[in-house]
Amino acid sequence: METKVLVAEDHSIVKMGLTAILNRLDVQKVGDVSTCIQLMEELAANEYSHLILDIILPDGNTVEYLDKINEKYPNLSILMHSMQPEDVYGKISNKYNIHSYLHKGASESEINYHLELFIKNQPIQIKKKIEDSTNPFSTLAVRELEILHYLLNGYRTKEIANLLGLKMNTVSTIKSNIFDKVKAESFTHLLQLAHVHQISY
Repeated sequence: METKVLVAEDHSIVKMGLTAILNRLDVQKVGDVSTCIQLMEELAANEYSHLILDIILPDGNTVEYLDKINEKYPNLSILMHSMQPEDVYGKISNKYNIHSYLHKGASESEINYHLELFIKNQPIQIKKKIEDSTNPFSTLAVRELEILHYLLNGYRTKEIANLLGLKMNTVSTIKSNIFDKVKAESFTHLLQLAHVHQISY
């Protein structure tokens, strides 16, 4: 099977850098998209063997699409590539069919090594231990991380419920759990904690 990689990334310089590395790794095709909508349309229109996926795109959080991607494209190898802290968002790799998690702040040699193993579908040893993290956001479950994204962007409970297809009381309970777990005393405090711990949204 040919190696065809789709890059879901909205920063043009990052996209160009990834494409340049992939072109050196015997990849037959590199496609790119910038939004969640474009991502799903491109996957439906063309066959890819690998997907490099940023978490936050202009029109949403790609974590919400992973169940559907896993279901429709079970043979697609996925690499998460994000500025989000690995000790917080790396757990997504454990829940979904994801090859590995690569932080955008990694060194050039680490990025090259990581991508080479990814393209070859070889396993990568995780150096960090998520359970040893001191980041309070690392205690959040994947669903809580999804809702956190909308909370930090100022969405109200009803709006979040509608977007995620959940009941309002379910969202309210999860919101309460988020505040308890990160020990946020208010929405402003939650924003401050997110800034301190480099949670982008």
